[in-house]
Amino acid sequence: MEHKEFDQKLVEKIREEKMAPKPRWHFLLKNQVVWLAGALALLIGAVAVSVMIYLLKNNGWELQAQTNKSVLEFFLLTMPYFWIVFLGIFVFVLYYNVKHTTKGYRYPVWLIAVSGILASFILGSILFLFGVGQAIDNVLGERAPLYETVINRQLSFWFNPDEGRLAGVIVSEVADGNFYLVDPAGESWQITGQNLHADFYLSDFFKVGEPVNLVGEVIEENIFRADFIKPLVPGRRFFDRPGIKEHRGPCLQDNCPRPLPPRPIPAEVIRLDMIQDRPTR
Repeated sequence: MEHKEFDQKLVEKIREEKMAPKPRWHFLLKNQVVWLAGALALLIGAVAVSVMIYLLKNNGWELQAQTNKSVLEFFLLTMPYFWIVFLGIFVFVLYYNVKHTTKGYRYPVWLIAVSGILASFILGSILFLFGVGQAIDNVLGERAPLYETVINRQLSFWFNPDEGRLAGVIVSEVADGNFYLVDPAGESWQITGQNLHADFYLSDFFKVGEPVNLVGEVIEENIFRADFIKPLVPGRRFFDRPGIKEHRGPCLQDNCPRPLPPRPIPAEVIRLDMIQDRPTR
């Protein structure tokens, strides 16, 4: 009797509120939208992986020993944390969308998460081979706020003159290892390469307009002795920002037809370099 009363009330409510069953296409469309959102999350996660690979591959490993940091310290200080978090967010979005598909409830959390991460790394590796990671880093380097402190911490790591690391763009022709450089803060430096390692001296990247990383020592205010130098790869477009570009001066615009005269190095520093066998950094 109670069941009949309940059924009657339910029928009356449906009639009063003019309820009607949703058509099948509605559920099919919703399911497709959920899968599309999941696929988009996977694609964005793969883009994050391609940038991570690009950053780690061009991390400056060849100069790790010269930075006086252990391999673990070097890795932790230059690790792309931003992109790891970014990947984690979109793996969660992928999991959420898969769970809300018609048969998504059947899959355990760990299976969706592991599958999403593996798929992101496989697709991200392919995108990296096609230069997507580099393209994304170039765009962000030129335009994104907090790029050097959050998105690409490598730039902050290499720009630490007090610890013997300097980053910047060459703004003069190189003469006997001496040249001028503008750092990420827009400050000018005179670089002296009198102790520059022979393997780095006549490299193709050693030219005007090239962003570089240097390892050495500050020997006087805004004078840096470079022992090692390498191209700055991730973050190179950071130096194309208007706030930095305008500090380069007319030299870069005119392509520096002649070398700038180097500022004199203090005599006592030169003598020390001549009489002391300094350890390699």
